Amino acid sequence: MPGYKIVLTGDRTVMSTYGSGLFYGFLTTGPTKGFIPLPILTRTILRPVPVGKRGEAILAPHGLRRVEAALRESKVVDEDDIIVVPPRNLYKAVSEKTKIIGIYTIDPLGRGPASTTFSGFTGIVHSEPITAYYFRKLITSKIVQEARRRGTRVVVGGPGTWQFDLESMKRLGIDIVVHGECDKAAPKLFQEILEDSIKIPTIINIPILEYPRADEIPLLKGATIGGYVEVSRGCGRGCKFCRPTMVPLRHRPIEQIVKDVEINVRYGQTGICLGAEDIFKYGARPLEVRHEKVIKLFKSILKVPGVMITSFAHANLSSIAAYPNTVREVVELLGVDEYHWIGFQTGIETGSPHLIELHMDRKPYPFKASEWPEVVEMAFSICHDLGLVPAATIIVNLPGERESDVVRTVELIEDLKFYRSLIVPLLYVDFTKYGSMRFVEDAKWYHWELYKVIWRHDMKWLPELVKGYTRRNSVITRIFMDLFIRMLRIVNRKVEAYIEDNLRKLRERDIRKITPIVHEY
Repeated sequence: MPGYKIVLTGDRTVMSTYGSGLFYGFLTTGPTKGFIPLPILTRTILRPVPVGKRGEAILAPHGLRRVEAALRESKVVDEDDIIVVPPRNLYKAVSEKTKIIGIYTIDPLGRGPASTTFSGFTGIVHSEPITAYYFRKLITSKIVQEARRRGTRVVVGGPGTWQFDLESMKRLGIDIVVHGECDKAAPKLFQEILEDSIKIPTIINIPILEYPRADEIPLLKGATIGGYVEVSRGCGRGCKFCRPTMVPLRHRPIEQIVKDVEINVRYGQTGICLGAEDIFKYGARPLEVRHEKVIKLFKSILKVPGVMITSFAHANLSSIAAYPNTVREVVELLGVDEYHWIGFQTGIETGSPHLIELHMDRKPYPFKASEWPEVVEMAFSICHDLGLVPAATIIVNLPGERESDVVRTVELIEDLKFYRSLIVPLLYVDFTKYGSMRFVEDAKWYHWELYKVIWRHDMKWLPELVKGYTRRNSVITRIFMDLFIRMLRIVNRKVEAYIEDNLRKLRERDIRKITPIVHEY
């Protein structure tokens, strides 16, 4: 009988090459309507992953690859009975033989910070997020639900599982949701599912004590999308709103990291993105940068024939500001300059020392909360000089946020206009419940001042950033992004006018006389 006992997959927003630009994945948090038409997005950015002769995915999400590796190593079933496929090839893999369909997800219901900012009820455009649309399309598909009616268990895991409750599971046709790190727990869990000893529907929370140690994280058996290779797991800074701080900090052994890089290169994925909450904190316990370990990590990876480190997932601004020599040596190893730069994600979150002290007092370490604005500008200056480009987030509506806090953030962003970077405002999301301020309708005058200074910053730097980032992309992606920038330039005046109009209305409504903040560009 054709088919496989265990079929692992994900919806189109996670099983994509993103046009050879991993960070383009954030476009999937936009709305299905009033944004980039889906037929255009799927032909340019949401390109399907390549497949092999059996229909198996040559590239797959990093988290899904870890689960695959754990299952293959444990021999829960024969290796020939496990396959990772993109959704378009499910028909080749799912049969009456299939016992488990495992689905990896990042933002299944569109409730993450980016989706709630740009889409849905709270977002800029009140339309279903692209992430939610494609997850629903997969989970309710005929092939998945017919298999479920035959007794196949539909199991969902990944970073987005916090969005589910039993009601949404029943509505979508999900049997089991696994919440937490399951690379170590997966073999036992899948064995129990195969034995039909788990009552459904159910949400399984993996205890932290069952999370793998750094050396227990299973080695990749296949290449990852974007060449993503995990260096460290967890954070250690303890920000109250951030999920990675809820798990213990672990640094993987260099020899295991190198093996993961080698498996990517073997499958043709030579561009590597190093995954960590703070790449410059590799080997640190808990927060001090250890220069020699960071440099050894990069030197060891660069010894792999044919490899190229194209990006870091994240870096902390306080690490950059406090240890510029470490950053400089890494940049020299990579051959980075202002024309061949490397991007990374980071969190400014706020320019207010008050909110830093309230929610993330260890974020500025080894500096003080009161020094945070200066730390941010110092780090941005270092990055600009060395050829690193921060893609930074600002959190809107943090608990306890005051008018003065947002004004401080506006002032900070004004000071950052000289530094090559991208800044994105994101609504605060309480991971224990759904609901937030609406980005447009509930914004106060000072939020509109924030939106204005961010918009102007990004419009200044985006054309240059896109030109640099697309140099390694496919031709069709480069053409699309060039057209995207042209479109932004066309709508720029309308956006500016819209922001100013909202500011004017709110000022007129406010009894107090508000002195507008002046931005000089």
